[in-house]
Amino acid sequence: MALLRATAIANHTRVNQLLRVFGIVLLLGGLGHTAGVRHFYFTAGVPEANRVLLDAWIAEAQFLGGGLYLAASHASRAGKPSRALAVFGSLTIIGFTLPMLPVLFSRAPLVFRIPAMIYLLLSLVILARVVRPDRTGSR
Repeated sequence: MALLRATAIANHTRVNQLLRVFGIVLLLGGLGHTAGVRHFYFTAGVPEANRVLLDAWIAEAQFLGGGLYLAASHASRAGKPSRALAVFGSLTIIGFTLPMLPVLFSRAPLVFRIPAMIYLLLSLVILARVVRPDRTGSR
């Protein structure tokens, strides 16, 4: 596939910066989520299995997406292939947030909706920027 054969995103400094910052935010968000869930479980008791799996899924998505974005940023800055990492990071976050939005809007407070919407929006922006062909003609 031509998209994944493309090399680094080195010409796109703003995209590289977004990948790095967003990757760090997602990793820190995963740590914060894990710490908050751990505290909640210790104080209120472990809930039903579905809730535990949902909490684990949220942390996994943040760690995986953040790690892929950070790896893409580092690879791109080193001139190595990075588009595939950025694409898979975007697809991870998009695939996590899209099915969660209806549940968040129907059951969760606003404080939980906003990060998910921002994650989705930024991942769509990254995906659009990474998959479009270079205007300089170089690949």
